[in-house]
Amino acid sequence: MDTLEKRALSDLDLDAEAAFVLPPRETMLVTIVITNLLNGNTVNVDIRNNNVAVQVCAAVTALATLVNTPLSCTIGQ
Repeated sequence: MDTLEKRALSDLDLDAEAAFVLPPRETMLVTIVITNLLNGNTVNVDIRNNNVAVQVCAAVTALATLVNTPLSCTIGQ
């Protein structure tokens, strides 16, 4: 059985393997889509912080249970 020798990758090796470069996290835009499942009305909200988007969807889900209204919240880019 052959053993493969592992070698450390240099910065140049890693740069050559990168398929694309992501923008800084501060500039990434996520869209929250809140949908009232009873009537199909939707609201789109653009947010630059993914953590805030997750918190908004958690609040929408909690609100939906309190007011007994079927709301859907999704996060996309």
